[in-house]
Amino acid sequence: MKALHERTQNLQAESVAADLAARIAGIFEQYPILCGFSVQERSTLTKERAIVQLHRELFLADVSVSTWPGFQATPEFYDEIACMLLELMAEQPEAVEVLSGCTFARTLH
Repeated sequence: MKALHERTQNLQAESVAADLAARIAGIFEQYPILCGFSVQERSTLTKERAIVQLHRELFLADVSVSTWPGFQATPEFYDEIACMLLELMAEQPEAVEVLSGCTFARTLH
């Protein structure tokens, strides 16, 4: 019985990881200027790094974009990324734990 429970948990974790990977890839695909971002607990951030609160003490942080000099990403840009992450968390509550402390970066091929 214990082995079955462990396999079920592993399958759920793999499902969350696969959905998370697909959603993150979708964010980078939708926003070509986005280089990377992180999801961090408030206690690990300075005030300047915490951009948008996602869930309780979890924040979108360290958003990096690649554009022309002097360009500043708008709050609406940050909100769009946050909205996509919040949708994932609402659909898969297990993703909250997976996202915490993660940094995501665009991969170039």
